[in-house]
Amino acid sequence: MKNICVVTAQSFPSGVASNNRILSYTKGLVELGNQVEVLSINKSETTSGEILGVMFSNLGRGANKVLTMISGIFNLIVLIFKKNYETLIVVSNNAIVLVLLYIVCKVRGITYIQEKSEFPFVLNYKGSIKMVFSNLYVRFIYRLFDGMIIMTEPLMDYFKNKTRIECKFLLMPMTVDITRFDKVETTEKYSNCITYCGYMGNNKDGVKNLIEAFSLIQDQHKNLNLLLLGTAPKKQLNEMKVFAENIAPGRVIFEGSVSRERIPYYLKNSKLLALARPSSLQSSGGFPTKLGEYLSTKKPVVVTAVGDIPKFLIDKENAFVVEPDNNKLFANKLSEIISEYDQALKVALQGFKLVNDVFNYKVQSKRLNEFLNTF
Repeated sequence: MKNICVVTAQSFPSGVASNNRILSYTKGLVELGNQVEVLSINKSETTSGEILGVMFSNLGRGANKVLTMISGIFNLIVLIFKKNYETLIVVSNNAIVLVLLYIVCKVRGITYIQEKSEFPFVLNYKGSIKMVFSNLYVRFIYRLFDGMIIMTEPLMDYFKNKTRIECKFLLMPMTVDITRFDKVETTEKYSNCITYCGYMGNNKDGVKNLIEAFSLIQDQHKNLNLLLLGTAPKKQLNEMKVFAENIAPGRVIFEGSVSRERIPYYLKNSKLLALARPSSLQSSGGFPTKLGEYLSTKKPVVVTAVGDIPKFLIDKENAFVVEPDNNKLFANKLSEIISEYDQALKVALQGFKLVNDVFNYKVQSKRLNEFLNTF
């Protein structure tokens, strides 16, 4: 049994993907007998509480982002000195936070681990000054950690020579709590919806690609709608709504933000689930948690072949996989699923089996627990 602290910069336990991942594996660690507390340096209406056996606190205070971060970091350090944590897992890219936590962990004798699910954000920096910071960040920050929890093989290859020699690594893919999709209330309201769930800004997940793909089949399937769950910065969201109305008038539903608790309701009652991620540095290193949630519904899932996805998902065996950046091919795959829906449901059952056998939080939390016990 270990006393484990997980630090995040996101308000917890809001429905962002990183929090869903944290909550799934911390729930598993608690079930294995560990004491786990999630500490956020951000603020939330719920300052502290317990969810699924995991204690949490949002430590940020203040009227603006700067004051919130300063107060959050200060309260975090005070709390770490007060408590007897043995392991600290940090889910943040903030250099100040990472350096300060390194010092605190050294002083307190705490094992210091970072979880990485994407390539370093600084690799996107442009301009001479930012490039200097980027190089310094990559050269020194990852040498602070005793261990790294890495989501994909491309990330593992990247980080292996950025750390100290003695740093230990765990390759832990996405983790999913499939029990969230048990006993979900049923409705016919979304039974003719192709659904996407997640952040819609910057076309990170290819939401505009998905809208265009849907527009190509809307005349063939006049009873279908596209349901989008999530939000984006106001300007981008407005532009997306205009784009959707121009090419698929009245057929794209923008539902807005949905609570974590309600996500299974929308996903499990949809006809099929889609993720049209384009090629990018982010998609090549990441493995979207939402994909595991999609597969947990036993509904057909169509996704682009980016990053580690093709290592687990095989077209027409456990999902429907399309090459990225080809909206016409994606549209054809959507239409194929609708036309052969009974067969698509059989494929979806194999997708659920994959999640249950490989990505189930119970399976991955056991591996994580064994990893933490090596320190």
